[in-house]
Amino acid sequence: MKLKKILALVCTATLALSMLAGCSSSSDSSSTTASTTTSQVTEAAESVAETSGETIKLGTIYSMSGGNAAIGANILLGIDFAVAEINAAGGVNGKMIEVVRGDHAGDAATGKSEAERLVTQENVDIMMGCHMSTVTIVVAQVCQQYGVPMITAISTLDSLSSEDNASLDYFFRLCPLNSVYVENMMMFLADSEAQTGEKIETVAIFTDKAAIGQELIRCVELYQEEYGIELVATVDYTSNATDLSAQVLALKQADPDAILCDSYIGDATLFVQTLKEQNYSPNMIVAKANGFADPSLLTNLGDLANGICSVVEFSPDLTNAVEINADFSAATGVDMNGHSAEAYTVVWCFKAALEAAGSEDGEAVKAALEELVVDGSFDGGRDIVLPYSMIDFQDYDLSGDAHYRDNVYASVAIAQVQDGAWSTVWPYDFASNDITYPAPLA
Repeated sequence: MKLKKILALVCTATLALSMLAGCSSSSDSSSTTASTTTSQVTEAAESVAETSGETIKLGTIYSMSGGNAAIGANILLGIDFAVAEINAAGGVNGKMIEVVRGDHAGDAATGKSEAERLVTQENVDIMMGCHMSTVTIVVAQVCQQYGVPMITAISTLDSLSSEDNASLDYFFRLCPLNSVYVENMMMFLADSEAQTGEKIETVAIFTDKAAIGQELIRCVELYQEEYGIELVATVDYTSNATDLSAQVLALKQADPDAILCDSYIGDATLFVQTLKEQNYSPNMIVAKANGFADPSLLTNLGDLANGICSVVEFSPDLTNAVEINADFSAATGVDMNGHSAEAYTVVWCFKAALEAAGSEDGEAVKAALEELVVDGSFDGGRDIVLPYSMIDFQDYDLSGDAHYRDNVYASVAIAQVQDGAWSTVWPYDFASNDITYPAPLA
């Protein structure tokens, strides 16, 4: 079977199954869809089995049901896309990769039991997960107990790799830490002067009073001196706000060069609408993704969104992402995003480690991951598709705190809404457009 057909069948089936898992309808249409989906999965699996006997089992634990099922489905698309590419090219060490799925449904206890099932009953060789850090840590503990190498593609909580978890030496992380996200935001502000000619000297924070906001505040305070940027105001609010007039007035009075934000979608939308109502156009807004990166933001705000910047882990217009996004969207019907791109990359990291180890032995694969360095591109594969060009899992010090087995080159990009669409503007080597500054709301 042609690679493109395999990709289309596997990815479409994955998305459909993930969506169906969250539904309880027993209508004829649902039954028909389920039957069709099962047929597609079977055909895709048989196409692999034709060229393979024994397989390398890749366990995945993500939400396939419940409120986060859509996130899980997106991640699985990236995994299936990578596996289909690798298997179509001959697999790894003469074997095909077989994906064995677990569903944590957003619950840590369920994630632990699913990890135990995949390891002890399904006999997976390697593990990926999870998109919630609270689930990731318990799955990592199970993998440690049984000696199964695990890489998390997207769990960003700093403490996952801290001294408290130093003993989890079968656990590796590809994505940036939360604090790296914020440091990259500060780097972007400092770097922007080279392109705009305007120095960012002061910032204010607008954020939720919950944990996400406190983390943003902590990190800005940590990095402000290093990047020569003064924090002049911290303005917070309670989630699901109905009126942000007082907060916007406080920001307006502080008059910073840029505002750093971390809000869920409803609050992000109301914030920008309130800026317009109060006739306040900040020179720059930079968000730590979250609600500002939600696809509905552009729908909610229309032209009002122009000028907003946000952290992104991946963007289809990254200079190194255009080709893979075209192939991915042709196979799946959707653009690749940060979650699917990072998951895709982890599969290729495992391929490289398995080949270096020469077997699926857990200790050997762990040792290979410890020595793994990907410089520019994967052997037999594509260039790294994320906004950095190296991958290296190391123990290191971050702002005085020890961390273990993180990808020390992980970073994010900054995209800006320009003419109603997101455009990558930083890092400059990966950018498709220049920064618009000042960037007043339309």
